[in-house]
Amino acid sequence: MEPVIGNPGTPGFIQRPWILWAGLLWGFAEATLFFIVPDVLLTLVALYSFRRSAKLVAFILLGALTGGTLMFCLARTNPERTQRLVSHVPFVSAAMFTKTQAGFERDGIWAMARAPGNGIPYKVYCVQASHYAGWPAFIAMSALARLERFAPFWLFSSLLGFAFRRTIQRRPWLPIVAHVCLWTLGYAWYWSVI
Repeated sequence: MEPVIGNPGTPGFIQRPWILWAGLLWGFAEATLFFIVPDVLLTLVALYSFRRSAKLVAFILLGALTGGTLMFCLARTNPERTQRLVSHVPFVSAAMFTKTQAGFERDGIWAMARAPGNGIPYKVYCVQASHYAGWPAFIAMSALARLERFAPFWLFSSLLGFAFRRTIQRRPWLPIVAHVCLWTLGYAWYWSVI
């Protein structure tokens, strides 16, 4: 791994511009038809650099809002077709659409603020939101819901990176191995209960 001058132990790829663009694309992809959250990339970067991960959050958020807007607009134009498209994304179920619809009917657009902890992908909310709110309210609530979703993992990983900074500097490969193992186990568990 190529070290970064002034920040011992940090792999070189963390500081490369492409990591931010990868976050933007990942945020967009996950808001549309991809099924792995961009938190995977965000938490890895946060283990090495809080400052770099803060920039990455902004890029991921921009990508997610762009993808979410696309899904919102497609659903406004052709709701059945867009919902059918999203229902083919791995691990998206019909029950998720039923649950989000009930949430929207009960809470309006504020249902999106309750979304981060329920395991239902953002894209499911995006394709139903146009029935309950206009675009400005959707964008505002999307930004809140996405940040609410990213913040716990991001901040926890940043704290771990700070707490174990010396270990990370001595063994820069260790966080990568631990990160891959934890996300693999986390997704295995999530997919087993969905």
